[in-house]
Parts: sequence; C-alpha cells; structure tokens
Amino acid sequence: NPTTGISNPQGLPEGRPPITTEADFETLKRAVEQVPQNAALATNLANKYYDAGRYEDAIRYYQKALTLDPRNISVLTDLGTAHFYAGRPDEAIGFYNRSLEIDSRHVQSLHNLVIVNLQGKKDTAAARIALERLKSVDPANSSIAELARMTDGPASKGPPSQQPSPNTRQRIF
Repeated sequence: NPTTGISNPQGLPEGRPPITTEADFETLKRAVEQVPQNAALATNLANKYYDAGRYEDAIRYYQKALTLDPRNISVLTDLGTAHFYAGRPDEAIGFYNRSLEIDSRHVQSLHNLVIVNLQGKKDTAAARIALERLKSVDPANSSIAELARMTDGPASKGPPSQQPSPNTRQRIF
C-alpha cells in the first residue's frame, strides 16, 4: 500500500488472511473476552472494525483498550478519528487534546486537529491555530502545504483533494 508503506493492506503478517467476515470478527471478540486485560487485543479488534468502516464498534473497543492503557497516544488518536468518522467532531477534538496533554508534540493528533476543526466544526480559526502548532513541532511535515491550502481556501468547506486511506487509522487524509 503506497500510502502506509505496508504491502499487506490489513497490515497483517504475510500468509495471514485479513478479517473479512462476521465470523472472523466474532473469533477476535472471543479472544478479547478470554483475555479481558489485554489492551493490545482490544486495540487490534478496534483497528479491524475501524478498517471495516464500523466506527461505533471500533469506538467500543478503543474505549476498552484505553481503560486498560489510558496514556496510549495511538489509541487516543484513533479513538478521536473514529468519533470524527461517526459524526462527532467535538468528541474527536477532545481525544486529540487528551493525546496532546500527554505529548504536546504528537504530530498526528495535531494534523487531525486541523482537519476536524475544518471539516467537522467548520472552524477555520481553530484549524489555523492547530496548523501553527504543527508547523512549530514538525516544520518539514509533508502535509503542511495541503493543510495550509485547506485553511486558506474554499477547500476548508469541503473534503480534501486526497481521499482517506482505509488502513491509516491515524491519518484523516
């Protein structure tokens, strides 16, 4: 996959089939139930639901993983993005901000904060503030030019020119 750099679109080891059926989800859910204190298993199931576009299911398991590992920045960011795709931009922003409380330099949370403020909240001013934070943290970030274009032009009222990759949970575009 050229966007993620992962040759296997599900990010699974070679020779392991991706989860594609409800029975596959049920098998992984049973594994999570058998080892309820395993945050990695809950995160894995959440990621599978997210990749399948089942954001409400993903949110449930990201929240379980977060209960077990409350400072996991990747889970916080993915949970925020799942909320964004489920139509709840305020919740998304809340999770990105929680991530940034743990690591104020977390590039993906800053990136997503720009997008959600633009597309979910239609708040160009807040998006510009987040973009300035991103620039100060990672001035060479390859997304800055596109994000700047979005905050300055009519693109801030619609989706970006690049479609989201279904396998890049922490990237909104």
